[in-house]
Amino acid sequence: MSEMRKTSNHLLNENPIIKKLSKINEYGSETACTYKGIALKLLFFVLVTALGVGLCVFMKMTGAFGGELVMNEPIYEDGSPVVIYSNEFIYVAIAGIVSFIAPLLATFIRPTIPVTGTLFCASIGFLLAWLATTFADQYLAPVLLALVITLILVFTMGFLYGMGIVRVTQKMKTFIMTAMITVCIGSLLVFIGSLIPFTRGLVGQLMANPVLSIGGSLLMVIIGTLFLLVDFDTIRECVDNGLPKKYEWYASFGLAFSVIWLYLKVLDLLLKIMSRNK
Repeated sequence: MSEMRKTSNHLLNENPIIKKLSKINEYGSETACTYKGIALKLLFFVLVTALGVGLCVFMKMTGAFGGELVMNEPIYEDGSPVVIYSNEFIYVAIAGIVSFIAPLLATFIRPTIPVTGTLFCASIGFLLAWLATTFADQYLAPVLLALVITLILVFTMGFLYGMGIVRVTQKMKTFIMTAMITVCIGSLLVFIGSLIPFTRGLVGQLMANPVLSIGGSLLMVIIGTLFLLVDFDTIRECVDNGLPKKYEWYASFGLAFSVIWLYLKVLDLLLKIMSRNK
């Protein structure tokens, strides 16, 4: 038991969704975490995300959004209009708020993962589908391409980790965490700078620089990809250490959150590249 406790101290605490796993003191449960259990719950979150996509598409096709017509502008080159109704803004705003609050609740109130994780995945799927269907001419292609690239990155990292080609060490975890903190602090400073009149112009010039903008997004994609390796290692340690089965929800949502976050960063990178080429 003492060996198990010592090993558990090495569980990753960098991922904001799964860091509390390192503080768990429940071991030796007869119903411990298994790879199958985590995989099934991960599949559940994937299906919930797809359900969010399907719900938005269904509402679009059936005119369920309704409300007053607030936008009917021919913004595309072929003259096709973008049509948006007032109720759409309400649904999109709700989905946006949920996608922001849900992971925070999942991080600090672990038992809510089955609910908050489900709401987060559904709302993200809804938002992406709305973006792709409402502005199809501009966003549909990058939304689908980002999905393909993300899946390739996930399966590649899974293969490298599963085959033992890449090993996750404590130094690697520290490096990734340091890089993530540095990037987050930099992003926060840029955001604060954009709110201050004295520095707003400088920040605007930096953001308009395509090299810095695309380079920053590429860096986030690289960091997100490396986080996948760390998540795989954390899941392995959860199973090896025999954590109780209820923590399968936490481990699976941690990976689901990382995959969705990586997808959003890939999409952001593609949009910036496309904007640069226009």
